Amino acid sequence: MNARNDVKRPSDQKLDAGPMLAAAQLRFAARVDFLVARWLERCANNAEAAQRLFKTDRKPTRDFGVGVSQA
Repeated sequence: MNARNDVKRPSDQKLDAGPMLAAAQLRFAARVDFLVARWLERCANNAEAAQRLFKTDRKPTRDFGVGVSQA
């Protein structure tokens, strides 16, 4: 009886890279989605802060030297 035939050699084992690549693509896509969502949230917060700043900063302005002069 030959015992060495029961052990698979590394050359006999076929490595299927398809599922590993698919899993890596899913992880990469999830990471990109997370980073884009975080970036968009920061942009929205900055836009809201700018709107609040300009909303409270608006005061009626008077036109100096434009139109009919009052004596």
